Amino acid sequence: MLSDPAIFLWGKMKKRYIKYLIMTSTVFIVLLSQNCKDTITSTDLDNIVMPDSGVSYNLHIRPVLEVKCVPCHNGNSSAGGVDLSSWDKVVRDPNIVFPGSDSTSILVWTIEKYPNVPPMPPSEWLKRNHINGIRTWIREGALYN
Repeated sequence: MLSDPAIFLWGKMKKRYIKYLIMTSTVFIVLLSQNCKDTITSTDLDNIVMPDSGVSYNLHIRPVLEVKCVPCHNGNSSAGGVDLSSWDKVVRDPNIVFPGSDSTSILVWTIEKYPNVPPMPPSEWLKRNHINGIRTWIREGALYN
């Protein structure tokens, strides 16, 4: 049988455990609901700030590609033979993305509007923040992270 102090401590531990469970469950639900959005908009992209290092494909690059590139460069209509609808398709062609070298990646040439290269996207160009993030991601190895 537990003594009075043991019962008291068990009660305090139980309350802390329940608070911890409620807090972590709430955080999990909030994060889950944010990831369940059906579409990303240009307005959402404005809120993405690209870091100077440690750029994540899933957090930073994928949303930009989904809004600005995938409408034309996808599995159904891969304009120019380029499909940017998933990470493995983005890095499949070493000419499009050359991991480790942003200056030799055609993706960078098009978003930077290099001479004699059709600029992409043709209607609304990427913001400098997004271009810098894509370049950093490629320089860091174009990892799936």
